[in-house]
Amino acid sequence: MKQHLKMKRLLSRSALMLTAASFLTLPLATSAFAGKEGVFLSDSVYFTLDKVSLSSGADDGSLRFSLGLNNNSASPVDFNNYGVKVMDTNGVSYTAKLSEKVNGRVQAGETGTFKFSSEIPANLTPGQLKVDIFEWNYNTMHDIGALSVEAAMDEAGQTVVQQTVINLQEVDTTFADDALVTAQLGNSYRVYKDGAWLVYTDLTLENLSNTTLKLPDALELNLQDAKGLTYVAQFISGSGQTLLPQQPVKTTIQTAVPASLDANGLSLLFSPKGKVKTTVLGSLNVAKSFVIGKIGDSSQYPDADLEGLHINTTWAAASRQSDGLHLQANVTLTNKSDGIVTIPNLSASFQALRGSVAVTSSDNAVRTSYLSPNESTTFRFSGILPAGLSTDALQLVVSEKQGTSNNSTQTNTGTGTDTGTGTGSSDTGNTTNTGNTGSSGNSKTASLPVSITTLAGAGQGGEDSSYTAAEDYTLGTPFKLTSNTLIDSNIDVSLVELGMSENTDFGFKTIVAKYKLTNKGTTSLNLPDFQTDLTNVEGYTYSGARQSTVAKTIAPNTSYVLNYSYMVPGTETADKLALNLYDANRLAIGSYKTAVQPVPTTGAVSLYPFSIAINDYRVSATYSKDQSYAYRLRLDLDVKRQEQVITDANFSSLVFEVVDSEDRLLSTKTMSFVGQDKIMSGIQFIDFGSIKSEQLNTNVKINLYEVVTTPNGDAKRLVKTLIM
Repeated sequence: MKQHLKMKRLLSRSALMLTAASFLTLPLATSAFAGKEGVFLSDSVYFTLDKVSLSSGADDGSLRFSLGLNNNSASPVDFNNYGVKVMDTNGVSYTAKLSEKVNGRVQAGETGTFKFSSEIPANLTPGQLKVDIFEWNYNTMHDIGALSVEAAMDEAGQTVVQQTVINLQEVDTTFADDALVTAQLGNSYRVYKDGAWLVYTDLTLENLSNTTLKLPDALELNLQDAKGLTYVAQFISGSGQTLLPQQPVKTTIQTAVPASLDANGLSLLFSPKGKVKTTVLGSLNVAKSFVIGKIGDSSQYPDADLEGLHINTTWAAASRQSDGLHLQANVTLTNKSDGIVTIPNLSASFQALRGSVAVTSSDNAVRTSYLSPNESTTFRFSGILPAGLSTDALQLVVSEKQGTSNNSTQTNTGTGTDTGTGTGSSDTGNTTNTGNTGSSGNSKTASLPVSITTLAGAGQGGEDSSYTAAEDYTLGTPFKLTSNTLIDSNIDVSLVELGMSENTDFGFKTIVAKYKLTNKGTTSLNLPDFQTDLTNVEGYTYSGARQSTVAKTIAPNTSYVLNYSYMVPGTETADKLALNLYDANRLAIGSYKTAVQPVPTTGAVSLYPFSIAINDYRVSATYSKDQSYAYRLRLDLDVKRQEQVITDANFSSLVFEVVDSEDRLLSTKTMSFVGQDKIMSGIQFIDFGSIKSEQLNTNVKINLYEVVTTPNGDAKRLVKTLIM
């Protein structure tokens, strides 16, 4: 009796806190230590709670934990004399079952580990649960003490997970009774692919038994909506793998769903094949797993093997043009870990939630295979969707091609075949891809989504506008171009001049841009054929037309000037423009803030690489017998070359136009900067003839234009007006 009372007093010390030192024999007067919570049988025998996992399914939950029996005494302790149950704060108890067969006798100086699982309601939180330990005494139970589930989870840094436990014996009786597999819910993505809406759901499977397992073919997975309608799901990645004991394996399932599917109330059900209506072995609430980010949001890359890698849609823009809605987006991967991570092979698609339309895109840039700590790399995607779509209903879906990665000598082509031309699938919604939509055995070629970003607001102003996202730029400095295969690293590209003039005959304005390309290398290099456009703050985009004829190569240690022209509305002020550069696949390689330069009213005028100052001019007229007039313009010029840049016959020319007060063209004369009739410093004469007398009136003037020949015709920039 005295021994029983002594044991009762000892057992009341259920809240003692232990440290590593408490594994030694401690006096009963010890009150608390920093560390694990323990329930004591004596000063040297106690229980601890470890590896707690609280799972919340769609309809029920489960609690899995390991109970440690620490025997620091000199005698064995038999765990069979004790029992375990789970209690909530309302006093309701839940059966705790041993999940493996072990020897219940714990020898002196050893620790026995006993794994339990308990089915509980899905709405219970860690703070509402405790593991209660009791002693069997002649078929009656005597409570010894309880251990806090919340404290054990906090100590291990664990949180409640979306997870369910499947007993494979209920699917196939050939499995052992401890053949338990947990299915933990990851992210879900809704993607339009191959003319159908698909839901991809990531699952992490873990084998809780002590032997290797494979999922039986008789296990069926279904998505069920709030109306009770079910849609068959199939594994497309990971299901064929062997499940080693205690080794989590990531898998992905795919489900074809209707376009009108309501994700609210959506559940994933596990059941024996053909029995989803009668037998549910476990369920997960999929409705809460759909992850849709915003532009600028950063998140952990959904791959445990790439821990520390973050993905972020850093910028997106949309502009309506004659051939459709042009979309662009930058996706940045950043290594925030202390180690080196592999760069996954990414592709993307732009999809419309309304209208079932999608167009794929690839980033063809060559990049290294790995990211060092704090290093980033950016993928650039573009595409064209029908012009009538709103960006509020558009999404960027980023996918990873499984089983491959980038490398320094291999081009990353992703999964798409559309590089932003807008042709092919964008009008029908069908997209070209190499994703696996069949059996799980082809997972090496599967293209699986890893992030979805809403494009609401892209290109509509604010932080998402093309102009705001562009880099600040100083005229004449080399562009900081992103990695690309078009422009050699030994070629510097800079904008040296941007001017605008109005074409009164046709009611539009022309912007002429001059780009200087410098070969810093030691050998001749091919002249790159890059594309450009200008976007104003309101999102209107104007495509650039390159001069018709250019040199093929640039000699080492020399520079060459390329002209591009942009036709813009008469209302365009061009005081805030984003200059965007693209490679041959229409992938953005740089975006820079700029504005047109005003033409000075006095002094020299820049026609890079020349500057022209008109020191003096005079106009004389002669009358001919055929009743026509001829004008002679006498110019005193100061022509200077600002830089030693190559100019050839393809360079822009100077055009002098005689116009009357109604801006009607009376006569014209063209001169160049190279060749026999080139513009030079000093006195020069320019003759204008065959002006009929009836065309003459007051206020005749001479306009001086710089003219660039493009595939769309001559682009003119007014640089001076001479009043006669």
